[in-house]
Amino acid sequence: MTTVAPRQAPITVILAAVVFLLAGLQAVLRMYDGLDGGAGGIIVALIAAVIYLAIAYGLWKGNKIAWILAVIGGALAVLSIFSGDWLSFATGIVLLVLLLLPQSRQWFNRA
Repeated sequence: MTTVAPRQAPITVILAAVVFLLAGLQAVLRMYDGLDGGAGGIIVALIAAVIYLAIAYGLWKGNKIAWILAVIGGALAVLSIFSGDWLSFATGIVLLVLLLLPQSRQWFNRA
């Protein structure tokens, strides 16, 4: 009996998942900053943290919906250049490059 080893995500996808994992952890830390601002800030940070962490997990597992959401998130981050947020702009460019490379696309298009 032969066993098939599970495929591992390409490094480009792993890096993109790590970016979303870090964004989720940053949102969790923002919850503690929002304690002085009231429940509204905490709820928004919690929702953002859950979304970022879910996308990170979905990317790791090869979920096509997570890839679509990550590409949309990267595109929205690129648009942040209009507000002068250079770090988000650069992060968005990196995410889009990582997610649109051929090895990443193959990971999400596998049968």
